[in-house]
Parts: sequence; structure tokens; C-alpha cells
Amino acid sequence: MTAKELATGRPSETLAATGMVVLVLLMLVVVMHHPVARHADATELVTDIARQAASDRWVHGILAGAMTMMTSLMLGFAARLGLGRPQVLLGAVSSALALVLNCQAVLLDGFIAPALTTPCAALGGRCAGEVQGLLELGALQIEYLTRFGLILFASATALWAADLMFRKDRARFAGGVGLVSAGVQFGLLFAGRDRLNPHTLALIVAAQAAWYLSVAWVIALRKGPFSLKQ
Repeated sequence: MTAKELATGRPSETLAATGMVVLVLLMLVVVMHHPVARHADATELVTDIARQAASDRWVHGILAGAMTMMTSLMLGFAARLGLGRPQVLLGAVSSALALVLNCQAVLLDGFIAPALTTPCAALGGRCAGEVQGLLELGALQIEYLTRFGLILFASATALWAADLMFRKDRARFAGGVGLVSAGVQFGLLFAGRDRLNPHTLALIVAAQAAWYLSVAWVIALRKGPFSLKQ
């Protein structure tokens, strides 16, 4: 790309590409610092979650904000692909629904769980036992909200990547990256029988990051639907 083409490019698109890169790095850092409490004893579990309450709120609040901004940028990307195309529209709907499900999981994990444990942390005993039952129910809700949300995010990736693959405007590389990314995400979500854990989530976010960076590449270098020749 020539300096003239870069100069005449749309500033909003450069900002969007830069924002995607920053959000990718932010999400990777946040996922790697996700607080974890592992205790069989009810009192120890409640105390540990209460002790991490502030960290939980910060981590999950930042994650929810980052996911919301990234989804907004990706919906803008979908609009440039053309929402009149069925696969693009279905991907946009899947992405928006995924954001809703994952934000519900974030709310339960980062805000409701600490709010339940904080009053009981000093009491222990029966109070901790009762809260542990609520935490186990919440953990199941978090598991399935997160899992279905991630499946929808992977589906959106596959649909948009497939659309790029069938275009004839120099964006097939990003489409290939997206299909591989979606395949890795589906594999991690369906192959394992265990619950999602920080390690699995980190791998899924890394696969998502590859797709987001390829989209940022398309936008920054004016490839495909962002070409200045349109």
C-alpha cells in the first residue's frame, strides 16, 4: 500500500483496527489474571471468594467492557461485509446473542458470587454451607452461559470467515485464519468432557485473538470490503 492510499484512508477504520489490537491484548491479560478459588471446605471457599472480591469485580468488569467494545467493532465489520448477505446477518445475530450470554456469566461470576460470600466470610459455619449451595448452582449457570456464548462467538467467526473466503477482493487470508480459529474453538468446546477452566478459556481467547487480528489486518491495509477502490 502506498503512502497516498494510507493518507486517504478513513481515520475511523484505522482507529477501529488499532482498537481491535488493543482489546485483544487487554482480553488476553485479563483472562490470564482471572481469579480462581478451589476449596472443598465451605468456609474456606467462601472466605477465598470474599477475599478476592475486589479483584473479581475489576477483572470481570474490564472483560465485559472489552467484549462489548469488540463485539461493536465486529458488528461494524459485518456491516461492511453486507448485512444483506444471509451468512453475515446470521453471524451478526450470533455475535450479539453471544455477548448477552457471556455478560450474564460475567455478572454472576464477578459480581453476584462475591456479593453472596462477603457477608458470610466472617461467620462461616451454617452460613457458609448455605452460600456454597448457591455458588454451586451459580457455577452451573456460569458454565453453560459461557459455553453457549462461546459456541455462538465461534459460529459468528466461522460464518464471517466463510464469507471472506468466497469473496474476490484480497481478504481470503483472513478468511482462512477465521476458519482455523473457529475450528480450534469448536474443538476445545466440544472435545473436552470436563467443565471449562482457565487453561481452556485462555486457549479459546487466543484462537479468537488470531481472528480479531486478521480482521484488524484487513481493515488497516484496506483489504476486501475496506478497499479504497470500491
